[in-house]
Amino acid sequence: MIDAKLTRPSANFHASWVESWNEWGTLNQDGSAAFVAARYGLDLRDSSDFAEWVGLLHELPKESFQPPEGLANQTTIWVVAGNAYMGAASLRHSLVNDYLVEVGGNIGYGIRPSARGRGLAKLALKSALLEGRDLGMERVLVTCKQPNVASARTIEACGGVLESVRPPESFAPELGVTEAIRRYWFQL
Repeated sequence: MIDAKLTRPSANFHASWVESWNEWGTLNQDGSAAFVAARYGLDLRDSSDFAEWVGLLHELPKESFQPPEGLANQTTIWVVAGNAYMGAASLRHSLVNDYLVEVGGNIGYGIRPSARGRGLAKLALKSALLEGRDLGMERVLVTCKQPNVASARTIEACGGVLESVRPPESFAPELGVTEAIRRYWFQL
């Protein structure tokens, strides 16, 4: 594993975060909470929009902060090495809609493609699990797509218990699920 640490989001990582975004290409950058920026109409390639997004990520964990409909209060943790953004984990404090209950779960995490295979996904997931425990959560749901063997191994290595593997046709059509979903539970 590379020398990495966990930190709260910071605007200081803008250039590295954009490099990571470019590595992901058209794939969803799981765990980064970039969908929050989309809900607020922010362009994360712009440094001032990025700084505003980082500010939102610091507000989202607060019980007093009311996120837009469909978003949950959440804690975002970044994995960094030196001045390089490596990935993130987001812990949703509650499952506020059908998508999160069925597909998204409480935790999303992702490591930039060039940093994978170094134990960083385990670091990110374990940090989100500890955060959940600190918040008093008793159990959390973590999911991954069936073909994502690396993510399934990470979840299992961190103690996730497989509830089910659900085929796409078992989900409501409006959830947009096109691949089987592995659903894991963690007792905190």
